[in-house]
Amino acid sequence: MEYFITGIDTDIGKTFVTKGLALSLNSVGKKVGVYKPLQSGAKISGSELIAPDLDAVKKLCPNINTKCSYLLKGEVSPALAAKLAGININIDKIKNDFINFSKENDITLVEGAGGILAPAAENMLCADLIKELNIPIIIVTVPFLGRLNHTLLTIHYAKSAGINIKGIIVNKIPNQSEDLAVINFIDELKTYTDVKILACIKEIMNSDKSEIINQFKNIL
Repeated sequence: MEYFITGIDTDIGKTFVTKGLALSLNSVGKKVGVYKPLQSGAKISGSELIAPDLDAVKKLCPNINTKCSYLLKGEVSPALAAKLAGININIDKIKNDFINFSKENDITLVEGAGGILAPAAENMLCADLIKELNIPIIIVTVPFLGRLNHTLLTIHYAKSAGINIKGIIVNKIPNQSEDLAVINFIDELKTYTDVKILACIKEIMNSDKSEIINQFKNIL
């Protein structure tokens, strides 16, 4: 079983959601793998580059399998990072890595980079990569002003491209809020789309493993 975790934008918590799903599934005995096809913004640790998104998973649960095909420097899209580094991203390598890695796991979570239309490689958007891997997506959104529009646009594009949507996870929900956009976000989302809301994740102020697992249990 494989799912592609995408978002409506950057910095909406794809890595946190991926981590939460992985920890929850691992806690009920599933062999879980997290695959990052393209990691821009790679960090130097000692003498080597590491994928910070995968490192965040490993720090909380070392026995979760992780793999990254392309580690790229620069806080930019993978396509631009690869271009600046003179690296040619090979989609066949990504597909082969994904297929072989998935065989090692009961469930593989593939974390995207940015939103569904983020440039993934030369002449390739993230949506194109999803279609090549041919797996359903989980859309991560947040309940703030303007993000309903982003969410509906992501859903519309995915459907028009023939991408299967597993559902939506609403992330970073404040524990208390008087913001009308926040308070009404879930109801508005249900009004304008029939895509299933898989979970509503409260804002977590620390990285407590048990609290993360509790919030994500039973989603998949």
